[in-house]
Formats: sequence, C-alpha cells, structure tokens
Amino acid sequence: MKVRQKLFAAMAALVFMTSVAFFTLSHGYLSGLFREYAQAAREGDAETWATLLENYYQYNGDSWAGVDAYIYRLFGSRSNVGQVASLILYDAQGEVIVQTAQSPPDGTDGQSPSHSDSGLVEAPIIVNGTKVGDLQIHDRGIEGLTKVERTVLHSATLATVSGTVVTGLLALLMGAWFTRWMTKPLQLVMQGLRRIGAGELEAKVMVNSKDEFGEVAEAFNEMTSKLSRTEQARRHLVADVAHELRMPLTVMQGQLELIQQGLKPADPESLLPIQDEVFRLTRLVQDLHQLSLAEVGKLSLVKKQVYPGQLVERIADNFDIEFEDKNITLQIENHFPADLTVTVDPDRITQVFVNLLGNALRYTPEGGAVRIDVERDGNQFRTSIADTGPGIGADHLTHIFDRFYRADEDRSRETGGTGLGLAIAKEFVEAHSGRIAVDSTIGKGTVFTVWLPLDAAGTA
Repeated sequence: MKVRQKLFAAMAALVFMTSVAFFTLSHGYLSGLFREYAQAAREGDAETWATLLENYYQYNGDSWAGVDAYIYRLFGSRSNVGQVASLILYDAQGEVIVQTAQSPPDGTDGQSPSHSDSGLVEAPIIVNGTKVGDLQIHDRGIEGLTKVERTVLHSATLATVSGTVVTGLLALLMGAWFTRWMTKPLQLVMQGLRRIGAGELEAKVMVNSKDEFGEVAEAFNEMTSKLSRTEQARRHLVADVAHELRMPLTVMQGQLELIQQGLKPADPESLLPIQDEVFRLTRLVQDLHQLSLAEVGKLSLVKKQVYPGQLVERIADNFDIEFEDKNITLQIENHFPADLTVTVDPDRITQVFVNLLGNALRYTPEGGAVRIDVERDGNQFRTSIADTGPGIGADHLTHIFDRFYRADEDRSRETGGTGLGLAIAKEFVEAHSGRIAVDSTIGKGTVFTVWLPLDAAGTA
C-alpha cells in the first residue's frame, strides 16, 4: 500500500470515529435534556397535587373523609388541575380511596399506563413525616411532551446523521486532496530515484516546500550532484590511467617487437628502456594504491616524534645536486624552535616534501630560485616552498590536487610526472590532521604551504 493510501485510510478512520463520537454524544445529550425536562414536568404536577391533598388531609382532621368531593371540585374548576386526565388516591394501607371518572389514558383501555409513554406519575403523600397515602396521576401534557420528545429526537437524529455524513464526505474529499498535496514531493523524489536508477545521475527534484520534504529534496539534489561529480571523476580516472599506461606499454611493445624481429639484440642496453618503463608502471601502481588507501582512511602510519626543522633540511640536502645542475638557487630559512617536535610518519611526510620540492625543481627555469621557510605558526608547524616558476592560473588552482591533473595540458610525461604527486601530498598531510594550500601568480611563481599540528608539549 502506498503512503498516500495509508494516509487517506488513516484520515478516513479518524473521520469515521469522530463522526460516531459526535453522533453518540450529541444524541445522548439531547435525549438527556428532554428526559430531564419531562421528568421535571411530571414531578412538578405530581408535587402540586400531593401538596393540595396533604393540606386537605391536615385541615380535615387527619382524615380522607370527603376527599372525593374535594378532588372532583378541583377537576371541575380546572384551575389547579392542569392537564391531568385521571387520578387515583390510595390510603396508607394501599386501598383505593378515590378514582376519578375521567377517561383512561389513550390506548390503555383502563389498564395501568406505562410511566414513560403515557405520562403516569406517582407521588407519596406525607404529613408530619408520616406517609398517609399514595397518589397516581396521568397528565396529558406529559404524554404530549413525550410525543414531542420522540418527534424532536427523531428529527434531530436524522439531522445529525445527515450532517455527519455530509461533513464526513467533505472531510474525506479534503483528506484526499491533502494527502495528494502532502505526498507530491515524495512522488517527485521517487521519480528522481527512478531516473537515477535508469542512469541519469544528474536528475534533480524541484520541491519548493520548506518542510522536511523540502529538506529531503535538497539532500537528494546534493546527492545527485555528488554522484554526478563522482561519476565524472571515475570516467576521468579511467581515461587518465589508460593514458598513463598507454605510453609505457607502447614503448615496451615496440622494443620487444624490434628484439623479436632481430632488429635489436637482446642485450642489457636494449632491455634498459623496457626496464625503465616497468619501473614507471610500478611507481604508478604504487602511487595509485597509496592514494586510494589514504582517501578511504586506510593508510597505515608509523608515527614517531621527529624534529620537523631538521627533517626538512635533510630532505632539501638530497636535492642539492639537482638544483646545482639546473643552476637554481635553493634557500632554506629555518626559524622553527629546535626543541619542538611533531608526531608523524617520517616516510610519508618525507614523500610529501619530496613531491613538493620535485615540482618546484621541475617547473622553476634555469637561473631561478626556490625558497623554503620553516617556522612555528601558533600550535602548528608550517613549511612554505616558494618557486619562481611560470605560476598557475586561477582556474587551475581549484583542481591542482586532483588525480592526474596537469595545469599545462601540453606538458609531456617526462616534465609533468604522473599527475599524482600533489594528490598524494594532500592526502598524506590530511592523514596527519594537517592541511596544505597553494598560492600562485602567473609570471611570478607558486607557493605551497603545509601545516602540521605540534605535539602536546609544544602547544603549552
């Protein structure tokens, strides 16, 4: 059963129970009012007659003698009789003293009438705390009131039932419209999910409501945007990996074909290019493996306390020969306190700075300069590597840490590397709860900055 049908069924049940409760309460309340009014009228007439007869009994010397004449005079005057149709007076022993000659109640044929249907009322006659008789009267007014009560209650019942039915139908129609309106955003989300299931990862849901459905739609749109970007990244990754693998495999295939055709001897000199490409493929696979582990938080870290200033100086020393060969000046400014340490995986952090220095060396022209600044920045260790290379355009900076990304599409693999160095550096730094940033100006150079948290002793 759909949510819309469940909501409608719940509303229908609620309308039905409300209607039944309203009918029961209103009918019961109206019936109770009429019964209370009729009972009060009956008791009022009976008490009036009982008072008259009590007074007669007292004034007559505590005797019922001549009471029949007194009663008939009252019936003859009609002043105190009201609409009493008949009367029976009993003495204390239950013997009939007076029974009027009026016609018996309609439809009773002289038999005892029903209290509820014919207006028959009984009342005791008490004088000075002693019961001296009983009075039984039949009031035509009460009988008429009973008939009116039946008619009114019947009409009220029909009106209540009709009103309840009409109101219930209107409520159901409103409920059907309301459930349709309320579940419309959910239907749109379901349509969007079906479109995603069909492969349309850029599907969007247009929901303008500000309630929870609107939040679900907004989250859905964010999810589809992320799915779309992830799918694009996956396609680019496949294309980039295929591109990176194509060149080494082509070189290896060409070299092996030349050897097989006898155009080249199978000596170490001929096999050396094949070995270089095997090393290149091995490095590419290892880099991809480490990057994948870092992205999912599964990168193993063997952390130790190290002196970061000394670590950076040792890494820079290893590049002395390369910088001299390209006639590039390498300058190190180490202002970091020598007694402060950071807890890191030395091998991973070394790879980070090797990648950054390698990039600076690769893209700094001959005669340029690379400057390394090491200092304390609050509770962090900060290292900046600035070069005087061509710089990176602003449109490329947001993608500089993406896999296989190269700011210059015309760069060869020899000058551009695999395109994984900066991506690996970013993931390794973030695995140490640090961060990395880049700032670049075209024609002036690029600055990469790395922040790593200090040990607790150094943050005091």
